[in-house]
Amino acid sequence: MRHHLILRVITKLLVGTIFLFALYVQFHGDYSPGGGFQAGVIMAVGFIIYGIVFSLDKAKLVFPPWLVHKLAAFGVLVVRGNRRIQFMLLGYDYLDYTAMAPHHP
Repeated sequence: MRHHLILRVITKLLVGTIFLFALYVQFHGDYSPGGGFQAGVIMAVGFIIYGIVFSLDKAKLVFPPWLVHKLAAFGVLVVRGNRRIQFMLLGYDYLDYTAMAPHHP
């Protein structure tokens, strides 16, 4: 296998920039288009590029499968539990979005 030095150097520069942009999209989702889903997709693209260029084994060293499983489960808990349980305790239905702004038509 030939080593592509230029591709590896450019990938290292791009992956860091991609991760930084994903964090920007995540934390500025209220002020501009974006949010959690878009930031997750951008972050995944960074890992995919890293895995393609440097091999899947090296990508697994950076982001091990056990951590992926734990973070995926944590993400589901956060999304499903985010304010929904609070609304149910206040007497609203599970997916009743009027709980967020009860006086808005």
